[in-house]
Amino acid sequence: MRSLDHFAHAVRDLDRAGTAFEQLGFHLLPVARHIEIGSCNRVFQLGHSYYEIVADLDRSIPLLRDKMMPRFQCGDGMAIVSLTSDDLSGDRASIAAQGLTPDSIINARRKVPMPDGGTDETDSHCFYVWREERYRYLTLFLSHHYKPETIFIPAWQRHPNGATDVLSLTYVADDPGAQADYLATMFGGAPAERSRERVLFVTPRGEQLEILDPAGVERRYGGAAPAWCGLLGGYGIGIEFAVTDLGRCRSVLESNRTAFESADGRITVAAASAAGMVVEFRAR
Repeated sequence: MRSLDHFAHAVRDLDRAGTAFEQLGFHLLPVARHIEIGSCNRVFQLGHSYYEIVADLDRSIPLLRDKMMPRFQCGDGMAIVSLTSDDLSGDRASIAAQGLTPDSIINARRKVPMPDGGTDETDSHCFYVWREERYRYLTLFLSHHYKPETIFIPAWQRHPNGATDVLSLTYVADDPGAQADYLATMFGGAPAERSRERVLFVTPRGEQLEILDPAGVERRYGGAAPAWCGLLGGYGIGIEFAVTDLGRCRSVLESNRTAFESADGRITVAAASAAGMVVEFRAR
């Protein structure tokens, strides 16, 4: 069963979104452009995954531009999420054999500043397995990093808020139960829970991916989540990060004058302060 690799959060204003995440206490790398794809991003790295704030989708190749731009009908927010792979060709053939239609493998390479002052280049290949139009932003894709030393750099993983990894990712969908079969094929394993109102997958690393209906999102996040946007059938709504010290995280948010709520051992920052995603922090 596959784990979470990275997260593509689509925004229209990269400067504004980057500043918002810096105020949340993340160390973001400078703007980089995907050499072959055309979009640009700012990234922050974690122990086992990384978070990509991506923009200029209107300048990207048609494969992405035509699929991704409609995400903005419901504002900025999570667009697509990658799972891990160490055999893209084999995984692509396996997924196709199960009735899905993977795109071709492409290279999402980009320049990366290194701690010694030099510059290197990633060599990250991936392929997309797009959902039908209504559920396009529940799409997962698979990535393999042939130069992981350019993706996971310890010096760039030291965040003022103490974040170390992703604990969970939450989607909203009008019909969560109907998403389970696609997700099971992509994860390579069955969900831990499945009902009409909620679907939950747990990865080998213990990360959780859940899909809730709009009522479940209201119970989960209250006013921290944006209102349900029925123009799309589903999309990412929230992400939870592990931090080393919740008090340290709280101090960073207070210093940056970022509004938050604290309850049940968790800090919650509303989507309005994080480019459309509810961001949570929990000590681990």
